[in-house]
Amino acid sequence: MTAVYAIPVSAVNPDDSASRARLSRGRLEQIDRRRGTARAQSFAASLLLEYAVSRHYPSIVHPLPISIAEGGKPYLVNEPGVHFSLSHSADWAVCAISDHPVGVDIERCEPGRRDIAARFFHKDEVRYLNTLLPSMREDAFYKLWTLKESFVKSTGRGLDLPLRSFRVDIRRMPPRLECDEIDGAFSLFLPAFSDPDYRLAVCVEQAGAEEPTLHLLG
Repeated sequence: MTAVYAIPVSAVNPDDSASRARLSRGRLEQIDRRRGTARAQSFAASLLLEYAVSRHYPSIVHPLPISIAEGGKPYLVNEPGVHFSLSHSADWAVCAISDHPVGVDIERCEPGRRDIAARFFHKDEVRYLNTLLPSMREDAFYKLWTLKESFVKSTGRGLDLPLRSFRVDIRRMPPRLECDEIDGAFSLFLPAFSDPDYRLAVCVEQAGAEEPTLHLLG
């Protein structure tokens, strides 16, 4: 089982007392160290996690105690069998929840950022992007970027796993992954997202995983 929840950041207020009461003191302290948009994004993602866990695991006690693993991946202290991943970009926050290790990434599509590919992507991915018409290149770049980020987040390796060290093939669907550094089987997904200015990707550490369900809130 894998599900993804998304909410507009503007739909939540990080100073609302009722909403704040749903999060642990430690989580609130982390969020309140941030400022402006980053604080609102983190708050929205954290509320999504509380909501998603309550929907799929109603017996779990809230607020959720969260810690950070060595590679930087957050986890539920008392629920090792419940996996989650958070992401936010500009106006949206998302949370993926699963019974397998999972990663999610959302990015707002902004023109002129393809230099990221030349600097950080696998050489085969860069070569593929260069074969595309300009009208198709931007979309393919953001699909690759979010897929690669979701895979890294699912592994928990963080910056220890360079984006150029593995490749994702999106010439056919579903996307295919080739990575010699990580054992295990992974399933990659590009759920259709209602906001055309964003791309969303999910990675589940499971062979033949089912397509995640996407829930829009707010």
